[in-house]
Amino acid sequence: MESVNKRVILISLILAVFTTGLVYLYIKSVTTVTETVEYINVYVAAKTLPAQHMVTEQDIKVSKVTREYLSSKAVLNPADIIGKRVMDRIIEGEQILWDRLAEEEELAPAFRLPHGKRAVALNVNEQTAVGYLIKPGDMVDVIGNFGNPDISRTIIQNVQVIATGQYMQGDEGKPGEAHKTVTLSVSPQEAEKISFITEFASIRLVLRNIEDESNINTDGIIREDLTGSKGIEKNIITEIAP
Repeated sequence: MESVNKRVILISLILAVFTTGLVYLYIKSVTTVTETVEYINVYVAAKTLPAQHMVTEQDIKVSKVTREYLSSKAVLNPADIIGKRVMDRIIEGEQILWDRLAEEEELAPAFRLPHGKRAVALNVNEQTAVGYLIKPGDMVDVIGNFGNPDISRTIIQNVQVIATGQYMQGDEGKPGEAHKTVTLSVSPQEAEKISFITEFASIRLVLRNIEDESNINTDGIIREDLTGSKGIEKNIITEIAP
């Protein structure tokens, strides 16, 4: 009888262990392991931004993405976005990437011109370009020298030099380096005057003090103003008249 009781107890223990094992395996199979998901703040376009657009604070917003969806080129600091130009169009909700932004000086020349201005180039030499001392960013006057009638006159005043040769402001270049052209930022009306001068007269650039914004009205200079013969012909005719 005693042996039977021991056998029952042993069987009960075995069944208990077996049942416990089954319960453990079942619980493990149905239990969902909760993983910690890391979200990262990234800046995206709040609206579609056209090419060459200057980014403002209103143009971007924060979006949370998991690391697997974070572009390696994403800009994570808004200070590195605001004030930059968009190289090509960025769709609304698209991450702002480093290679889609540019500094002002990295843009094509057309996008550096102020609104309402035009770029016009003049052929120059060492004499007409102030000994090649003119550099991008300087302000100059343009004098036209006409042959018929003989007159030299300041045609345009206080215009900005945006390039000397192939160098624009911010580009590397040697001071006093010889160049064949100087490019000016002018109004459409001034561009017409320069076009006329380069076709029918000669030009000379005059370097201005960068802080001097005044314009001076002049009548120009004719040959008689310098030779002292102004009015002589009129006096001679008067004297010989009957």
